Amino acid sequence: MRKRTSRTRRYRHHVKVLKSEVISPRIAWFGFLGFLKTLTKIALALAILLGITYGIRQAIEHTFHRNPDFRLQVINLNTNEVLDESALVEHLHINLDGNIFDFDIDSMESKLLEIPAIQSAKIERELPGTLTFKVTTRTPFAWVSHTHNNPADRLLVDQEGHAYPCPPMQLESVSLLPTIILKNNNEHPITSGKIITHPDYKYGARLLKSYLTTFPDDISLIDSITRNNEWSLNLITRTGTIATFGLAEHPRQLQSFDTALNHAQQRGYQIATINLIPKRNIPITLSSEAPPPRAIPVSEEMLSETEDSQNNQDLRSLLNRN
Repeated sequence: MRKRTSRTRRYRHHVKVLKSEVISPRIAWFGFLGFLKTLTKIALALAILLGITYGIRQAIEHTFHRNPDFRLQVINLNTNEVLDESALVEHLHINLDGNIFDFDIDSMESKLLEIPAIQSAKIERELPGTLTFKVTTRTPFAWVSHTHNNPADRLLVDQEGHAYPCPPMQLESVSLLPTIILKNNNEHPITSGKIITHPDYKYGARLLKSYLTTFPDDISLIDSITRNNEWSLNLITRTGTIATFGLAEHPRQLQSFDTALNHAQQRGYQIATINLIPKRNIPITLSSEAPPPRAIPVSEEMLSETEDSQNNQDLRSLLNRN
């Protein structure tokens, strides 16, 4: 007897189908006509789009750029010490008969920032015919120079150390600012429009900022500040006093300096040099200029010797108490 299996036998029939396409000239022609129809629709849509764009552009030109109502009529410039309206027009080559929509605002702002004394610039159109200019100028902090005797060598510098040439309109207001004198350094030149990187500048600026914090209304007293050596700075007053400061502890030294100057003024003599680095026994020398006349019956030589000695003693006692 023949045994049956539980497995189901599956038979797969593989049928190979040959697919063929027949392309006749008639069918090819109709395909080409369909392609042309699609291309024509695309071209028509582009033509309509270009026409609309051109129409909008012409409308804008007619409404804004060719409209005489938008001709430049007024230039508003905020008050500043760098530019006036005449200099502004000359620097930007502004066409005074132009339309306010013809000006490239971004380009004009960039050109204003080419002036080193200008920190920021913003230009706005105000209908119907006004251009408003808002410029922020740098606030001068001091002069910087390689020499003390050549004014042409000097540049102004702001609190951030940005150097720039003095605008003519600002010359009077900055004439009494002190000068930070820097030795020539080819690796760190003083360059207009650039931040000063000279290694000695930070020390002079630090002393000057401390002075402004302590005596904000007496900046005209200082003539110049220069690096004396590796550990000290020389501050020269406009009356000729040479004060030596350290590179740190400026508030304490400035207080002693103020005390000494006040004492000298009250007693009627001039300090030639003073070294403020020591906390006690501050050394000073007096000016050799002749003292003012005194209505007392003693010789001028004796009076000068006696009073100079007494002034030194009194001043040292006063500074030691501080």
